[in-house]
Amino acid sequence: MEERGVGLSNNEWYIMEYLWEDSPKTATQIIRAMEQETGWAKSTTKTMLRRLEQKGCIAYREGEKAREYYAVVKREEVVESETNSFLNRIYNGSLGLLVNTLVKKQEISDAEMEELYRIIKEAKEKK
Repeated sequence: MEERGVGLSNNEWYIMEYLWEDSPKTATQIIRAMEQETGWAKSTTKTMLRRLEQKGCIAYREGEKAREYYAVVKREEVVESETNSFLNRIYNGSLGLLVNTLVKKQEISDAEMEELYRIIKEAKEKK
């Protein structure tokens, strides 16, 4: 069965990154930050907060004066889930095909090549 990612939109990533960086944040703090970063209206940010809450990515607790939002899911978990979903959807689960596509379309630095060798070596040692 295909693994499904959380399914964050590009816009939802802005809010999640903000909350992963430093939580909790009030709606007002999030609205101001998103207005500065993206130019969103207050209503847009509130809509994004509702969507993220419905997806189970964020939650809030009642603070002294306002709701305080925080991430429920860890960044690493979402990145792994989204990466697996992407790999399955686009490359039929083939990591080799993904790497081949990337190598053909852009130049890889010596440092990146060494990093790939290191990753492959560690994967072999785990078997």
